[in-house]
Amino acid sequence: MTGETHRFTVGKFLCVVICDADQTRDGVSLFASTPAETVNSGMQRLGYQPEILKFSINILYIRTPERSILVDSGLGVGKSQLTESLLLSGIELNRIDDVILTHGHGDHIGGLTGADGQLIFPRARYHMWKAEWDYWMEQADQISDPEHPVRKNLPAIKDRVQLIETESEFLPGIHAIHAPGHTAGHMVIRIESGGEQFLHLVDAIHHPSQITYPEWSPQFDQQPVLSAETRKRLIEMAEREQIAVMAYHFPFPGMGHVIRDGDELKWHPI
Repeated sequence: MTGETHRFTVGKFLCVVICDADQTRDGVSLFASTPAETVNSGMQRLGYQPEILKFSINILYIRTPERSILVDSGLGVGKSQLTESLLLSGIELNRIDDVILTHGHGDHIGGLTGADGQLIFPRARYHMWKAEWDYWMEQADQISDPEHPVRKNLPAIKDRVQLIETESEFLPGIHAIHAPGHTAGHMVIRIESGGEQFLHLVDAIHHPSQITYPEWSPQFDQQPVLSAETRKRLIEMAEREQIAVMAYHFPFPGMGHVIRDGDELKWHPI
């Protein structure tokens, strides 16, 4: 349900997942490049109703001993309750130190500014993969709609953005992993604290069925073949290292484990 929250810890880090949208999708339309019969039979075998797939927007907040961090900003003005949800969770907007932007799609950058064009998180630094930032800033110059999230929001943070060019620990305990395919500079986030790890797959994967069928690429992926390769690599890493994971669009709170069942990998939600 929109506005619902789920709290957990990773070592010394307090984490909160906030449901910013609770939607449904049709599996055949979502994976339009895969034959409908293949999608329907695969979904049903895994226990999903392909015509009514739960599709959430799960926004991650991380409180470390040093920093207050938000990962992505939701749909934005008129479409999102993120600011209210943060405040109800005791998270003050003007005390968020860092906003990590995993990529430039509107459901991830839409909540950076308000209706008045002012920054929602006025003291924050922003972090984005350099190739992703460069691509969308070039697009911003070509977009005529002043309310388009790319044109409205990315120029507003240009003096506050830290660009990431290599896989690295860019904040204490927060690691960027380049995960191209969904977009060229899409990145996932690996969190480490007190000997514990957590992996936020963001939009490298859109539905739990892709754990078993990583070759299924949704219509949103800019480079579907590359996204499938990236997805397979990350899924296998999560299973091999037994890392708890979450995904941006899995049914709220989007958290669980990748487990092996014979020759297959499957999703085991919390």
